Amino acid sequence: MNPQWFGDSFDIVKRYFVENLRAIGYHVVVDPMLTGEWNGLEQKFYHLLGASPLGESSSNKSALLLDPDIGIGRRKTKQHVTIEVIASHLRNYEVVFSFDHSFSRAGSATEKIREKLGRLKETGNFGFYYDSHARFLFAANALENLNEVEQQLLSSGLPASRLLKI
Repeated sequence: MNPQWFGDSFDIVKRYFVENLRAIGYHVVVDPMLTGEWNGLEQKFYHLLGASPLGESSSNKSALLLDPDIGIGRRKTKQHVTIEVIASHLRNYEVVFSFDHSFSRAGSATEKIREKLGRLKETGNFGFYYDSHARFLFAANALENLNEVEQQLLSSGLPASRLLKI
């Protein structure tokens, strides 16, 4: 997350997801994957999202938001996470969700989503995408956890057509 985007519409979408996870009992922490000069704005970012900083533990069930500048790539960089990184976090969190704006305008986004979900499935985990102008991958280490998140989002009024699974 770069401070030049702090407070943009993507952050509002992130807050929506955090609130829905909290509504079903998750303690949500965020790894903002900070880039750029934040100059002390980090606490305001956590406050806007309604999530705790990475490292804050809880005895409740927990979810992790990964917030790379760009999204999910084949290589881990300062601006990308990978499916493998997400899968490794699922050892410590029941749910991991990540911002993913790594889709080019050329080619089919749906095809890329299916490919990423297939790679996640190969790790033994489960997932779906929220597909809109701000895409997010939701991953869980147990199908019942993923289904619980999906049902919460649908009960909040989110159209089922926005959630893509394989």
